Amino acid sequence: MLALTGWPVAALATAAAVVFVPSVVGGGKESRHLITVSDALADWTRRLADLISSGAAGSTREALRRSLDSAPLAIRPAVADLVSRMGPQGVETALRRFADDVRDPAADKIAMVLILRERNGGPGLAEVLTALATDLDERSRMIREVEAERAKPRSNMRTIVITTGLVVVGMLLFARTFLSGYSSLGGQLALLVVAALFGAALRWMRALSAPPTWPRVLADRSVEVAR
Repeated sequence: MLALTGWPVAALATAAAVVFVPSVVGGGKESRHLITVSDALADWTRRLADLISSGAAGSTREALRRSLDSAPLAIRPAVADLVSRMGPQGVETALRRFADDVRDPAADKIAMVLILRERNGGPGLAEVLTALATDLDERSRMIREVEAERAKPRSNMRTIVITTGLVVVGMLLFARTFLSGYSSLGGQLALLVVAALFGAALRWMRALSAPPTWPRVLADRSVEVAR
């Protein structure tokens, strides 16, 4: 029996399937999460603006409390924690922790606006929040457009992986004589190098199709250390 069909190749095939195939055949999860959070933040911010502009909430603290009832599901746990922390920790600390829980630069901006209002007071908060919500709607639209373009190379990668897998299986089943050169130790090493290069190329292509990571502007270092 050829060594090609022994445990070295079986282990190599298993490792490739576990490490590379899910990340390459999948994709889009990060972008979908980003869009969901962006839409949720836009809805929640617009709700805060409505509560303040209509007079239904007389303070930032009250607007935050009342916004929990209609907070979108994607950020409701973070909003609930924000409301529960405001009493013992104060509004500013609670907002910083909220931004850290959501881990999105847009949440940082919203938290900064509310923190400045809590510190300095003054009019115009509803207008600023409405403008932030509009910006978030635009960001979601742009992410959707970019994601539609990124879906094309991911589809190509799926085709490459599936075709390559079918070719390899077919050769193992019907062309063992052709693969006899890989039965030696040198052949096994060469096969390992080829597989490693193929896997690295796939991971690189997957990284190119992933959404960018924007730096946060309100990262709470004390929270990071505590975690």
